[in-house]
Amino acid sequence: MLAASSVAISRLPKDKAGVPLSLFPAIFAAHQFIEGVIWLYQDGVLPDAYNSAAVYAYALIAYVLWPVFVPFSAYLLETDKRRRSIILFCQVVGLAVGLRLLLAFLRDPVEVSADCCSLSYRVNVSDLLTAPYLVAVAIPFLASSRKNLVLFGVGVAASCAAAAIAASAPAVPSVWCFFAALLSAGLYLHFRAVARVTAHPPSMGTTASAAAR
Repeated sequence: MLAASSVAISRLPKDKAGVPLSLFPAIFAAHQFIEGVIWLYQDGVLPDAYNSAAVYAYALIAYVLWPVFVPFSAYLLETDKRRRSIILFCQVVGLAVGLRLLLAFLRDPVEVSADCCSLSYRVNVSDLLTAPYLVAVAIPFLASSRKNLVLFGVGVAASCAAAAIAASAPAVPSVWCFFAALLSAGLYLHFRAVARVTAHPPSMGTTASAAAR
């Protein structure tokens, strides 16, 4: 589904500002594929060499890329000055969180274990980073002036809450990324709506009539 959504979005016309956001489904598809490799190792199918590379790739995307890339993508699409300031604050927070987590990965290996139907990732950092991480990945879209992106932000926040309820703390990243991956497929609807407006802009008469009302 994510691969199909990625291909469909790539075929829609979009401006340069929308390109980073359009990459979300493709990145999530790669992310889920990488976790599939980790599962194969957990099942004894693949050797350690594959697992080590997959774990670090998964952790880099989940813990380092997203807190930086999410606010960056939202900032490029925002035109309202006040909202851009909020998103820029999230960007600064995301850069700090991503850098701190990257340093943690370089210092200590990420530990992974199978936890029922999900994978548990253990990173040697303080739990105090959870709040700023959530600020970086959830607030930017909630602060957007675009309704579709606000709905996406609500879905991301709700999926985080659902993951926290359904899984143990170390397994939350795995469960949340799965939910977020499903949500990202819905971005096709956003880009399709934008493409329709671009292809069929409101006529001057319609605009004048709307303004008269």
